[in-house]
Amino acid sequence: MTISNSLVLITGATGHVGSCTLLHVLRAGYHVRAAVRSEAKVAAVMARPEIQALNPGARLTFTIVPDITVPGAYDNAVEGVTHMIHIASPLARGDSVALDQHDKHFIQPAVRGTINLLEAANLGGAVRRVVVTSSITALIPVEQLEGSEPRKHVVSPNDRVPFVEGPYPSEFAAYAASKVAALREAEAWMERERPAFDVVHLHPGFVLGRNDAATSPSEALQGTNAVVLAMLLGKRFGPYPGATVHAEDVARAHVSSLDPTAVLGNQSYILSQAARWNEARDIVKRVFPEALKSKMLLTGGSVGTIDIPIDNSLTVDTFSFEFSSYAEQVKSLVSQFLELARRRKVKANKPKQSPANARSSVTQSNSTAKQELVVNVTEIAC
Repeated sequence: MTISNSLVLITGATGHVGSCTLLHVLRAGYHVRAAVRSEAKVAAVMARPEIQALNPGARLTFTIVPDITVPGAYDNAVEGVTHMIHIASPLARGDSVALDQHDKHFIQPAVRGTINLLEAANLGGAVRRVVVTSSITALIPVEQLEGSEPRKHVVSPNDRVPFVEGPYPSEFAAYAASKVAALREAEAWMERERPAFDVVHLHPGFVLGRNDAATSPSEALQGTNAVVLAMLLGKRFGPYPGATVHAEDVARAHVSSLDPTAVLGNQSYILSQAARWNEARDIVKRVFPEALKSKMLLTGGSVGTIDIPIDNSLTVDTFSFEFSSYAEQVKSLVSQFLELARRRKVKANKPKQSPANARSSVTQSNSTAKQELVVNVTEIAC
């Protein structure tokens, strides 16, 4: 089977990791069927300049799956599918979900979405490889991620965290538990059903870099990019684990994982490397001095770093690529944020302004960005 006659079903293509992965899968030559929740999501994907530039035509189609928790949610989406990439999963968004809703909002969608996809793959009959986006939170106890308990051993892709039922003290704890539960249930399902396909589990850390799904500064400030951007807008918070990965590396790993001859299945791979959050300030000083001069970015913010030793050697050996540096991650996300902020400023300046208003436009742009800022630093991985 060649790439050109392979069909990949991808979920979560409207998010940060998913949008980047969709582009890479299309660029690799695959046909793609994207499962999205509504026609509005279809329009949003097709409106992206990056998608339009590819002009995928019939190579990109869509299927509507309004609720991934419904039994058989993906059954009508698997006809002709040879590969699957499952990225869709609920994210934490700053304790906006009531404690008694954590199971419904986090655990059930993560578990049921994954199992529904595996059952659909088994039903389809032609699927040979499923790639599931997990998280480092499935491999590291939440107490260690939060810094309340030291990590004494190097994290390996074979580590597993016991699932603990709620109630959970925070959305982050519930999110982490959802990743633990989804991994546990997927591995149990594979052991029980022994299907014709195998599964690759990818475990990203904090995913940083350009977000193709973002069309405004406020959207660029969502997800794990907010950890860096909030600091560069003067916020002081943390600490958080110094475990990051470029979105481009995550996308490349997803594409490589589609090939069973290149990447061993029924195995976990860690997508993360060590980073120190505050180094972003020095990177910005070197690369974006004009943004500091105009006050679009600031250097007074700070994010503490929790050191967690991680062994990514299996990933490096298997995928044969070096992880992009933290500097490259920061440059990628900051350049997009500045691009979107300047675009908004130009749009705001189109009506006639007084000279005083024109002179203050940059300052106003930065002020608005700060007002829009919601630091969703619990949105690890995807």
